[in-house]
Amino acid sequence: MITKLSEIWPSIERVAYDCGVMRVGASDLSDENVALFEDWIATGHHATMEYLAKNRAVRRNPSVRFPWAESVVVILVPYAAERPDAPAGSLSHHIARYALGDDYHEVLDGILREIELVLPTEVKSWRYVDTGPLSDRSYASQAGLGWIGKNGMLIDEERGSYFFIGTLLTSLENDVASATVADRCGACTRCIDACPTDAILPNRTIASERCISYATIEHRGPLPENLTLAGNAFGCDICQEACPWNATPATPYPGFVTRAEYRATPLTDLLRFQQSDFSRLFRHSAVKRAKLDGMQRNVEALHRRL
Repeated sequence: MITKLSEIWPSIERVAYDCGVMRVGASDLSDENVALFEDWIATGHHATMEYLAKNRAVRRNPSVRFPWAESVVVILVPYAAERPDAPAGSLSHHIARYALGDDYHEVLDGILREIELVLPTEVKSWRYVDTGPLSDRSYASQAGLGWIGKNGMLIDEERGSYFFIGTLLTSLENDVASATVADRCGACTRCIDACPTDAILPNRTIASERCISYATIEHRGPLPENLTLAGNAFGCDICQEACPWNATPATPYPGFVTRAEYRATPLTDLLRFQQSDFSRLFRHSAVKRAKLDGMQRNVEALHRRL
């Protein structure tokens, strides 16, 4: 009976790379950054995202929810780092790059499902794509897939940070060796200097209450009057744009190429949208997270502040 991850690791790698994965690695279940997360919650930098605080016990000890889990398979899948040409005022100029294509939750979940198919039937597993109580970036760094930069992003020395992270918990013992990745940020502070709201904290976490991405996606209700949106209606890429490690990004997964409709749709069209219009344009898109009311709030604020 197979009990160790290394026994099926070649099959996992083969399926992952066949599915368009950029890199794949493995980590133990413990999270080396859990104390940092606890401090971040304690200081209130999670803002109104109370679900993060509720999951502290599981983050501290994943075995509380997954007593059978022994290892985490981690995948990185690249998205488009360049914005395509589009008329001024187009939607594609004002939403974060990661949301210009298909919904990454669905795409990466599909890839993880394919990886699950090579696991023996007696092996338990659980898929997470930015939806669970565990830290995908912590696991990715522990798997040797990069380091967590000063902007809180996972950075790969060769490909930068324009990629998604997916995780697959398994009941197999983790005996897959991971490389030790050096912190290559050094004295660079470009991301910190570039952030227009001073949301990047010295300990490589983000003050959500000052973050444009949080405000335009997660925050419900009116936007703070003094918050600059810096041209963003959904998410923000400013700290990644400033990062020198993003000079040579990977070729994006085909499903994450910018949708033609986003290039052709004026941002202000969203102000007259009904729910049916919103659902049609953003079908299978991460933009749905902000909801119609949130996107209209963001566009109104952006239009007012331009």
